[in-house]
Amino acid sequence: MNIHETAYMEEQFKKAGYEVVPFEEEADVYVVNTCTVTHTADAKSRKALRKAKQRNPKAFVVSTGCYSEVYPEEVEKVKEADFITGNTEKFRIVELVEKRMRGELPRVFVKGVWKDKRFYPLTLRQFEGKTRAFLKVQQGCQLFCSYCIIPKARGAMVSMEPEEVLKQAEELVKTGYKEIVLTGTHLGAYGIDLERGWNLAKLVRKLTEIPGLYRLRLSSIEPLEFTDELIDVITSSEKVAPHFHIPLQSGSRTVLERMRRRYRPEDYRRVVEEIVKRRPESCIGTDVMVGFPGETEGEFEETKRLIEDLPFGYLHVFPYSKREGTVAAKMKDSVPPEVKKERAKILREIGKEKSIAFRKQFLGRELEGLVLTELSGGRSVALTGNYTNVILDRKLPPGEVVNFKLKEVGEKREENYGEVVG
Repeated sequence: MNIHETAYMEEQFKKAGYEVVPFEEEADVYVVNTCTVTHTADAKSRKALRKAKQRNPKAFVVSTGCYSEVYPEEVEKVKEADFITGNTEKFRIVELVEKRMRGELPRVFVKGVWKDKRFYPLTLRQFEGKTRAFLKVQQGCQLFCSYCIIPKARGAMVSMEPEEVLKQAEELVKTGYKEIVLTGTHLGAYGIDLERGWNLAKLVRKLTEIPGLYRLRLSSIEPLEFTDELIDVITSSEKVAPHFHIPLQSGSRTVLERMRRRYRPEDYRRVVEEIVKRRPESCIGTDVMVGFPGETEGEFEETKRLIEDLPFGYLHVFPYSKREGTVAAKMKDSVPPEVKKERAKILREIGKEKSIAFRKQFLGRELEGLVLTELSGGRSVALTGNYTNVILDRKLPPGEVVNFKLKEVGEKREENYGEVVG
């Protein structure tokens, strides 16, 4: 979603006559699209703002996005930030930046996402340096999981009108994009605010009917939002990439309750097993949090056992990070940092083994992928539908669909080698 919004801001600057240069180069204006999902994200955002000013002390440095939205008073302490604005303001970023540069706006200008409950359809035809297109169809989250700050950063759940989604997708296909990645803060909630019975399953079905679309990939979807209708659509259409990111967070029922997650471990298991049964080549990815307040050794073992049981293609493992303004921030029984670190290490090792085992299933088989980029030495990189990067033995133009045999699987998801067929 941030890739999509950043590309939109770039396009708005270009339309206003600016030349967009890499962030590492000297510029007159720097815009940092911040994140606040963890303390680490906050720190990286502050670092990027400082680096921008170091590159050009005379530059005008802008902080926008989630960190600025939720904690503007913290960003104010970063003296290098000349203008601090939130998520709603991204959609007219050039106008606001120029007003601030003329002294017409204060240093901090954050309207607040909960005051502006509209969906801003970001019309985009180009994603600089990207072979795949990203299409944001939903924004906002109202789940209020006890550890998560995102509802405060992204506001109420609102959806793009389906006619607009289909129109934008058709335009992206005409531009030449063969894969579209559907994204949103809470993608599975698409349509909750719309009439006429629209939901994600219906939208996906309509998108797969677009002539010329090679592949549709879905970003993260909550376990309970995999309705029977959605599972039918994603497992029956060859156009839907067999890659599903389904956040787990914990395999312990009691931890999930404290997290205010609305499913049980058995609900999660049922969804994953049903998808893989119907479409065995599917890559299932997940997010797992360790060290949530009060997490006992027994609760961690429940998570570990569930992960060992299920056919994951990759894991994203995070130690719990306290976010001020959340319910969990007030919880007692914090888990010591060294315990969190050890638990994260254990799950990452399991994740690594599962990733290798998943990819090894396809050794020697003929696969199909979309060429992402060219490499030196007469090689290129392709991405399969089930989210495996493969280094090919031939230089091919980005955007081309290619058939190849998988010859070697490495330890990392990106370290796989294939031989082009034909």
